[in-house]
Amino acid sequence: MKTRADTSTHTSPAASTNVPTDRADDVENAQSLGSSSAKEDEEHQYLGPRALTLLGGSLLLVILLVTLDVSILATAIPKITDHFHTIADIGWYPAAYMITNASLQPLTGKVFTYFSLKPAFIAFAAVFELGSLICALATSSKMLVVGRAIAGMGSSGLMNGVLTIFAVSASPSVRPTMMGLLMSFAGAGQVIGPLIGGALTEHASWRWCFWINLPVGAVTIVATMFIGFPVYKAGKTNWTFRDVIRDFDITGFSIFAPACIMLLLALEWGGSTYSWSSATIIGLFCGSAGAITAFIIWEYRQGESAMIPVSLVRQRVIYSCLINAMFQYGGMTVFVYYLPLWFQVIKSLSPTMSAVNILPTFALQITSAILIGALTPYFGYLAPPAATGSAFVTIAAGLTSTLTMHTGAGKYVGYQILNGVGRGITMQQPIQAVQSIVSPAMIPVATATVAFAQTFGAALFISLGQTIFINLLSHAMRTYAPGVNAQDVINTGATNYLATLPAGGANADTRHGVLRAYNQAITSTFYLCVGCGAGAFVASLGLGRTKLETRKDKKKKDKEREDAQQRSEADEKRGDISSSSGLIESGPSGSSRDGTS
Repeated sequence: MKTRADTSTHTSPAASTNVPTDRADDVENAQSLGSSSAKEDEEHQYLGPRALTLLGGSLLLVILLVTLDVSILATAIPKITDHFHTIADIGWYPAAYMITNASLQPLTGKVFTYFSLKPAFIAFAAVFELGSLICALATSSKMLVVGRAIAGMGSSGLMNGVLTIFAVSASPSVRPTMMGLLMSFAGAGQVIGPLIGGALTEHASWRWCFWINLPVGAVTIVATMFIGFPVYKAGKTNWTFRDVIRDFDITGFSIFAPACIMLLLALEWGGSTYSWSSATIIGLFCGSAGAITAFIIWEYRQGESAMIPVSLVRQRVIYSCLINAMFQYGGMTVFVYYLPLWFQVIKSLSPTMSAVNILPTFALQITSAILIGALTPYFGYLAPPAATGSAFVTIAAGLTSTLTMHTGAGKYVGYQILNGVGRGITMQQPIQAVQSIVSPAMIPVATATVAFAQTFGAALFISLGQTIFINLLSHAMRTYAPGVNAQDVINTGATNYLATLPAGGANADTRHGVLRAYNQAITSTFYLCVGCGAGAFVASLGLGRTKLETRKDKKKKDKEREDAQQRSEADEKRGDISSSSGLIESGPSGSSRDGTS
């Protein structure tokens, strides 16, 4: 039997009106976005503790699966290329997933706006499961790429769906803690992805990187089906083809998706498959720029029916959050991909042990995210933790770039602790800021826009990181190991290449040179993380005085509401007494006591 679960009635606060802006139209936009929040959310039935715990547990599993899929192949790709006897598609295994994920993100906001949350969420979960099944059964490299693309399509709606469901299910007093857990799991998925991928690849098969999604996803779908969500639907009951084209902004999506795909393909292929000066790469960049320009013009003309409304992104808090989210996830993805590689190549660790060595990042990220989520209801302001966390991440990335072949555990563990703390306290701030200043009807679109910024940032900066790594490795190889063909090492992999060299003798200098080249190339990619952290820090300042409702604010509002209710009851009582007195004065026949009419 479907359970409605226990719910709690809570009157949500009006959206914050103290949004800092430098222009009058920014203030007007903030007020227009938030003015209806209190009315639409008045007496909203949030889930109670028991139902929220059950729902939260299943949704956290979803987020873990989705983010695991971003990095789980980092340690499995060598085995996959051995199985299919080709490295031609090596870049497509992560890229196919991220490209479809990023390009569909904004459209999912429209889906959750116009359709009920539960069936839409389950549909995206089913698509993700289908993609995972295709990957697990892949008989060719091309089939694996297709499966990754389908899984990316499903995951595009899952991330936005989870964030939207939390926003309408958790009351403001517990939402920061829930968001802290959620974002820590999102980051943890990327961090432990290489660990799980390495363990499964070593002790079972690379196919289990995808089989693992099926039972966990099935449990999540079943659990979600039997939990009653709060009433939330902003859609229509009857649809026409014209409605779909207009309300979903299909034209805008048809321009936007190719723009993203062309840009990401240019970054993926540039410097590896094609030279940067090739007609293919130049054409992709030009095509992407033209499509993005056309998309901006189209969205401006569409107004509020646009896939990404201009009134939403022109507000300083909103675009600051988007920039912050893009840099955050971009830097984190680069860090998660290249630190395990450093452990495997420079420290000669297995894939499993290399992932174990990045657990300090994971542990501190979860701990600090939960802690900041619990503290947020007491101070409310979002800019301080966002800026502080970004500063920690920037410093940690700078320190990580100093790693050498002889760096001890004390240093690389300490750098990870600083990085994990920084990630944990800053990750959830963009989502919370955006959801706090828009009306409930705008939450799906606003959340999807932030989710797109996160996914696009990850895809963008991992492509840039790969380009930096390959180019610097080739240059460093010519410097430190001139007798070695750099392309052979790149294609074979450092560990496999070094395994072909007998120890001792003349090979000692060659091994040392290859390791020095790899160390320089890997640590140089962390400069990109430094830039991402600095960009996130600057963007976090745009949050200004954006504030969530604190426990003190809630008590004050509850007291004001109680006082207002008491005054209203007193006024009604006085009115009743006055009416009764009037009837007595006039008498039963409507005449006054002296008999005159």
